[in-house]
Amino acid sequence: MARLSAKPVTNFQNINSFDYAPQWTVRAGDQTTLYFQLVNLDSCPSDCPQRYIAGLGASNMPVQVRVTFPSIDNNSVFTLVASQDPNDGSVFSVVIPYTSTPQTGNVRFVVYEGNNVKNFSVLQMVVVEYPNDGSDGNLPDNTFFF
Repeated sequence: MARLSAKPVTNFQNINSFDYAPQWTVRAGDQTTLYFQLVNLDSCPSDCPQRYIAGLGASNMPVQVRVTFPSIDNNSVFTLVASQDPNDGSVFSVVIPYTSTPQTGNVRFVVYEGNNVKNFSVLQMVVVEYPNDGSDGNLPDNTFFF
């Protein structure tokens, strides 16, 4: 069974037009579509993992990928079901609604392929920018100082 990971993808247009990024950057309060590519860590050295196409073979169907954005506040943890790109089985996306804000840090993935389940985390995969961080001289939104 392959050891999987995910690479953040930005500027996704199609399977031939996208960029890899060291991490996703999202803005709190914005609806954001995040793309990622599953990779097989066992395919070669860690500096060049090859894409992993989920769901190959009848026994590996159906495919579902769940993406969890953890937090130290249990009320802020949320999980989204990813959509697989119809033209490339290694590329998935999730839409973070404007009502949910992930925490900067790790992202957890669960890949279901038929009866096979693969769990992994990507460290420091997401960084969150806040529209008002206090640098403009105003207090940040929803923050109280004593």
